[in-house]
Amino acid sequence: MSIRPAGRRGRAPALLAAVVLVAAACGAPASQGGYPTRDIQLIVPYPAGSAIDATSRSLVEVVNDEGKLGRRVQVVNREGGAGSVGTTATLRAKPDGHTIGLVPDGPLTLLPRTEEVSYDPVAISVISEVTTSPVLFVVPGDSPYKSIGDLVAAAKARPGAITIAEGPLNYAIPAGKFEQLTGTRFKHVKFDGDQATVTALLGDNVEVGVMQLAGGMAQLKAGKLRALGIASAEPVELAPEIHTFAQQDVALEWEAYNVLIAPRGLPGDVQRKLSEVFGSAVKSQKFAEAARKLGLVVSGADGETAKARLAEKTAEAANLIAPK
Repeated sequence: MSIRPAGRRGRAPALLAAVVLVAAACGAPASQGGYPTRDIQLIVPYPAGSAIDATSRSLVEVVNDEGKLGRRVQVVNREGGAGSVGTTATLRAKPDGHTIGLVPDGPLTLLPRTEEVSYDPVAISVISEVTTSPVLFVVPGDSPYKSIGDLVAAAKARPGAITIAEGPLNYAIPAGKFEQLTGTRFKHVKFDGDQATVTALLGDNVEVGVMQLAGGMAQLKAGKLRALGIASAEPVELAPEIHTFAQQDVALEWEAYNVLIAPRGLPGDVQRKLSEVFGSAVKSQKFAEAARKLGLVVSGADGETAKARLAEKTAEAANLIAPK
């Protein structure tokens, strides 16, 4: 904008002041106001004590200790609806970077195939993929089943009688695929997450549980639970003693992802800031040690890669889940 010097100099300050006032009234984007301007809420769509809650708190601790944001990040649990409640709260927030979420891929890739959700699973800003976790089948430590072969033999001898705890779709789908691949049938019992499944297994209320390695790591190490098989392509470094399903002649692979997301429309510089800060925390030795204790594989894939992986799993789910 140019202002003529001849005869209009008196108007320039007034005009400039008017522009400033209009800009202030309209409100400048967060990216132009020294983001972040207040503490950031990190929504976790599962309860305190869950594996993803522990992951979030370990990651946030590193972020806050590094202090690169200049503000604190606070974990907020918004459980319910198999993860849809917290995912909705994240994606319906103002896209200014002050509300983000660490969510498992299920509410984005699987849940929308089976029920109406209050968000568009594609219309999101994906900041990064934090961790991955292959699914495994576990039994109580004193279970007679020592391998996948033992379980298949017992299930064929008693069709529909052996109880299997699953619940979220990231567990229900591999449980169903296992039945198809082995010609077996189980009695399915739904639980809302790993913690509830572990409690049921330890209380002898179910015979088999489907969960992530992170969800059962402590009890596996204590010998209270035993893993029959892990649905990864190769044995996992964190637990090399657990045989894959493929090693036991069952072609089952299934992995869950924890991704850092925000509402669509996140300003580019805010997304870059979050990606930089959280990417640094994910790659830190402190978080690597915490993830190992939790039984998680650190990913650190960038937003573009993470979004592509979500799209790939969504496409795969379309072939496995009947549309709602």
